[in-house]
Amino acid sequence: MLPDSPSGRYWLMNKITFSLFGIHEWKLLKEELEGSMYKKIILTITILGLSILLGACDTFTAITTRQATPVVYDSVKEDTSGLIIAEGEVVPKNDIQIISTSNGQVLEVLVEEGQTVEPGQVILRLETPVQLLAEMKSSQLDQLKAQQAMDDLLLYGNLQKQKAYQRVLDAQTARRAALAAWDAFDEDQYDEDLEAVKEDVIDARKELEDAIEDLKDFLVLEEDNPQRMNRQEDVDEAQLDLNELEREQAALEQTHEQLQLSLALTKAQEETAWHEYRKFKQQDVPDDQFKLAEEQLATANARMDAIEGSIADFEITTPIEGILVKLDVQEGEWIYAGQMLAVIADFSTWYVESTDTNELEIVDVQLGDTVTLEFDAFPDETVRGRVIEIKDFPVMKYNDVIYPIRIELVDNELKLRWKMTAIIKIER
Repeated sequence: MLPDSPSGRYWLMNKITFSLFGIHEWKLLKEELEGSMYKKIILTITILGLSILLGACDTFTAITTRQATPVVYDSVKEDTSGLIIAEGEVVPKNDIQIISTSNGQVLEVLVEEGQTVEPGQVILRLETPVQLLAEMKSSQLDQLKAQQAMDDLLLYGNLQKQKAYQRVLDAQTARRAALAAWDAFDEDQYDEDLEAVKEDVIDARKELEDAIEDLKDFLVLEEDNPQRMNRQEDVDEAQLDLNELEREQAALEQTHEQLQLSLALTKAQEETAWHEYRKFKQQDVPDDQFKLAEEQLATANARMDAIEGSIADFEITTPIEGILVKLDVQEGEWIYAGQMLAVIADFSTWYVESTDTNELEIVDVQLGDTVTLEFDAFPDETVRGRVIEIKDFPVMKYNDVIYPIRIELVDNELKLRWKMTAIIKIER
């Protein structure tokens, strides 16, 4: 039922009347007011209702007319049912934050923001502690000594090798002489001679004992007594004979022992000489001496490398090629280990990385997928791309598990900048 028809207006008038008084109140009023009073009231209400009705009908008609205006939809509106749509940001080919590894005061700043830097380039220096410089001097001296010892060993190594070989030859000569003497020694005759002299010694010792026994009977006499003197001479002669025979026995035994000792000694000397000579192996330096000198030099070099590494920590260098986009220190400033000093980025190639591809979407993304990119900074432009990397390590964002993807731009001519916002549309 339309409000602008007669029946519609009557319906609206009753609705307004009932709304003003309520159904129950209206019936009571109708019963009480009879006659002219009733008619006057009805007339007044009717006029009031008609006034409201006409105003409402005009407004409602206008609203109805506006709502009835047909909406024309764009017949070429994009169908996103086959797309994964995500947000992303523009990122450079490579970027890095340079973090201080040492505490110290900035001595010199060598670059400015916006400057291009090369790998290994020093961008600032810290003041090196005096103690570290002293340790470097000491290490340099130790390194020099170790290197000099190695050089001397190599320089005179051939002479030492020749001397070692000469000792081998001398030992061999002595060994041959000892063997010749042993071969010339008649061991059977030695045994006979030794046995005979031992018997003579026994006899001489018996004669000495007898002479001493005879002397005892004459010891009560005066020393110049002829009989006592004769007995004393017998004792002395017996003692001399015994001494002579004992020396003869000792000489025989010593000769035999000396020959045996010479054999053992010359053999040991020859083995030792060969052992010393074999230390040279194929080089002119004794292997053990060379290893010792080598270890000493290696230790000195390692200590020097460690100190130089510590000093190098006071020279802040850049590991990549790029542009210094942020430098957060100045000369004279005191910095601490772990402090961010600078940011360097390589703007030679731009990429887009997604920021909200969650676990429900990432399962439909594959390497090589075609991507359409739109940028807030260039609303009328699109750039094609392809997925070249899907991060294995997720990040948490608003309780969502996000797997960033990296997109390579194809034929991009837009003047993009770092962190620009991008809309990523990946074809399923």
